[in-house]
Amino acid sequence: MTPQQPLDDLDLDSFFLIFAGHSAFQLLWAGVELGLYDVLSKTPESSFDDISYALHLEPQPTRVLLTGLTALRVIKKNNEKYTNAALIEEILVSEKPNSFAPVLGWQRYIVYEGLIDFVESLKKNSNIGLNRFPGQGNTLYERLASDPFRERVFQDAMSALSHQANFCLHNLEALKNIGHIVDAGGGGDGTNGISLCKHYPKIKVSIFDSESVCKIATQHIEKENLSERIKTWPGNFLYDPFPENIDAVLYAHIFTIWSPQTNLALLKRTYEALPKGGSVIIFNMMGADDDSGPISTALGSPYFQAIATGEGMLYSKADYEKWLKASGFSIIEKHDQLPLNHVILIGKK
Repeated sequence: MTPQQPLDDLDLDSFFLIFAGHSAFQLLWAGVELGLYDVLSKTPESSFDDISYALHLEPQPTRVLLTGLTALRVIKKNNEKYTNAALIEEILVSEKPNSFAPVLGWQRYIVYEGLIDFVESLKKNSNIGLNRFPGQGNTLYERLASDPFRERVFQDAMSALSHQANFCLHNLEALKNIGHIVDAGGGGDGTNGISLCKHYPKIKVSIFDSESVCKIATQHIEKENLSERIKTWPGNFLYDPFPENIDAVLYAHIFTIWSPQTNLALLKRTYEALPKGGSVIIFNMMGADDDSGPISTALGSPYFQAIATGEGMLYSKADYEKWLKASGFSIIEKHDQLPLNHVILIGKK
């Protein structure tokens, strides 16, 4: 009798999933791009022939696709009929309000391409994968301005990610009496600002991001009839002046981009820009303090090393707390156990 494997050991199936992770992702993405999950959402228990017809695929590629996704438990097969797995029905059907499908687009068109150079990026401690993207600048965010398609893919993905967890910002004591908040970079397409305005009737928002991203945000803001409450402030928050007369600054999914030194310098700039009693709100996925995971943050870090900037990662809560204190803030609120390993930390000047 073979001894039972410890729970923290790697089994063979898990190894093969890592070993052929590129194939697993392409199968998952094919279901999005071909519309399979939408088809199975509208017509559960579809047959092989139904799916082949709906996706305009020949029988052989249909078999390859369905066999792979069934093995991955992305779809379920019962009596020769196919249905979405419950999680897939919830997060990868395109018409669902909180669809995660745009995040897979970011993986496909940005992360997947640049991570080919991951090993070289580790050796040189530089984002070598950035060379696969056109344009000027040393970061992906600068180069996206030269690539409208990928910039749209990126912003759609960040918006979808924000939608997954933004409701966590809706009942914070620190925001209830805020008059003017800066959303620095993390909600460039207007997602965060729109969400805040809908839940805090007194609040006004300035979106601080690049000029090209601010143009995208303006379109969303106008669509929501919030132009009087949400303004854009084109610039680079690492060194350009903050808007005037602000009460708080929100950093959503921002500090993962930069090195600890840059993050500390940015928080010190933020401290100087805020009035006494002003607040900084950090909203991000955060890793375990002992660097043991979780899997969602551990797998997110290579993108920052190889593509985005060559210096960031998904940091731990302990890292953020250390930076806040070192820059002069008192931590007044902590919220963890949030979706997708998100944490909210609020510091006060």
